[in-house]
Amino acid sequence: MNLLFSLIGAIAISLLWMWIFRKLGVLDKPGNDLKNTRKPVPTILGVFVYLGFFGIVAVLFPEYLGNNLFWGLMIGSFPIVLVQLLDELRYIDKIKFSLPSWIRLLSHILGAILAVYIGGFQGQEILIGSWKWMMPQWFFAIFFVIWSILCINAINWFDGIYAQASWVSSVGFLTIFLLIKYVVFQHFTVFTEANLVTLTLVQNLSLVLFALSLVSTIVEYKPLALLRDVGIMFFGFSLAYLSIAGGAKIGTIVVVLSLVIFDAIWVGFYRIFVMKKSPLKGDYTHLHHRLLGLGWNRKEIRAFVWIFSLIMMILMLMQEANRINKIWIFLIMALVFFGVNYYLFLVKKLPCGLKLEKNN
Repeated sequence: MNLLFSLIGAIAISLLWMWIFRKLGVLDKPGNDLKNTRKPVPTILGVFVYLGFFGIVAVLFPEYLGNNLFWGLMIGSFPIVLVQLLDELRYIDKIKFSLPSWIRLLSHILGAILAVYIGGFQGQEILIGSWKWMMPQWFFAIFFVIWSILCINAINWFDGIYAQASWVSSVGFLTIFLLIKYVVFQHFTVFTEANLVTLTLVQNLSLVLFALSLVSTIVEYKPLALLRDVGIMFFGFSLAYLSIAGGAKIGTIVVVLSLVIFDAIWVGFYRIFVMKKSPLKGDYTHLHHRLLGLGWNRKEIRAFVWIFSLIMMILMLMQEANRINKIWIFLIMALVFFGVNYYLFLVKKLPCGLKLEKNN
């Protein structure tokens, strides 16, 4: 029932924002960029994702408005949402000033630190066999900064084909929800009251975000409207945050979203060591660009990403609480992904992306 209400709320809010933005002329700016080849549509609907998330949670789970974990996500993501909103408004000429690129990175770092301290995260316990280590909070804060920046940019960099980033986000949120509901609660029977509250909160927030990202996928498919970086980066940050809050489900999320995360790693190293430039300088060398360069069309790429993500989610959930199998799947996936890319683009010298100018 919560899923149904979340979907209804997400649809209603998105339709409302699309109508308002069309009336206000908040439309994207089609140009010569790879993906801007159609009539203008309402843009920056990521604003509805952020505000809609708060609204749906306030209606369905009002008790969470007094929970630090919820506010850690809302306040932690606010600097990211604000900076990206200003950047997108400048892009469509609604404001005249532009923010330097380092401000975006600073917003990511600030958001991660705020999330850790407002969310009340303590140092995580690392357990390998009989060896145990309690990670200090300051060390955990540094780790979360790195993890959240990786998730944010990995998801955002996959936004080169409509409905791709929103779909992989929905698979990520669905994975966290199903993992807690059908693995954690089914295979572990002893919980403290605090753990039970936390797990239930993460499960429910993941469900709401799944509904929002699924509706976003439908909205962006044609597209009827665009989320842009405001919404996509909020999804990426939320995945990073909930994967930690839910009890360090990082390994599962990495494998389920392996195409996204491994691609971000590949592109980063490729830009540094092959192209000899900053890994943050945009171009068309991501997975979908490489597949386009190999002759795939957008529908084939989107279907591949959608189906692969679902298969990996099902495969990881089937392992239930078996960590060894999950580690093996992770290692095999990494070997296959980087091995195939190395062979095709460094050994065979096939086109590693598209030779186009990045339209900022």
